[in-house]
Amino acid sequence: MIDEPMIVEFIGSTGAGKTTLIEEVQRSLEKKVAVATPFDLVAERLGVRGITNISAQHIIQEIVGLPFFLRAINQHKEFIVFTLRMLARQANYTLYTINNLRSLERKIGAYEMIKRMNHDRIVLVDEGTILTAHNVFVYTSAVYTGEEIARFANLVPLPDTIVYIKAPVDVLVQRSLQRADPPREIKSKSRTQIEKYVTRAAKMFDRLVEAENIQCRLMIVDYHDFIEHGYGTIVDRISDFVLEKKFSQN
Repeated sequence: MIDEPMIVEFIGSTGAGKTTLIEEVQRSLEKKVAVATPFDLVAERLGVRGITNISAQHIIQEIVGLPFFLRAINQHKEFIVFTLRMLARQANYTLYTINNLRSLERKIGAYEMIKRMNHDRIVLVDEGTILTAHNVFVYTSAVYTGEEIARFANLVPLPDTIVYIKAPVDVLVQRSLQRADPPREIKSKSRTQIEKYVTRAAKMFDRLVEAENIQCRLMIVDYHDFIEHGYGTIVDRISDFVLEKKFSQN
């Protein structure tokens, strides 16, 4: 039997603390199993481990992931067409449109690259396929329906395991304002605009994770869990959840 990698995607609004949490979970897991991030895999191939700039990492991932994306276009055609149609409703053909297309290619390219690797490794993903929902449903004024959320959940290439990080809107807004590297969509935006985006994101993710095919892969971690039990305890719980899913997958 050929060992298969396992994709664990962390989802949630900007300001939820996904990146920091992934770093801690990775430290916890690597004591027991082989674990990496998508850029770790790319860096191993190209020998560019020293690159820490996020924008540079994204560009490298886009280049490396492009052949995987192109080979998978037919496989994910319905999802790609649906996403492009939803993005087109925004009627805002600017640099953000190009960035949205780059983001879509990078996410699917990384997903396919990981899936095609014949080794037994857990890959922790910050900006994965599900987070495409941010560009489709959040950073826009277009109204979406429950049916469109369900359609997205049905078509999106799903990771093996999903960790949803939740927090109150006021906490998410404050953290977003304090970020040194905010997403380009909220950079230079007012607190009112950021609060609008964050509120929309929180509602969207709450609806998205109700989908049956997501529920069976899902762990929800609430902001209050960290306060009540402590950060280290929650990191251990996530690690145990991931390991349980990994062993059941094998």
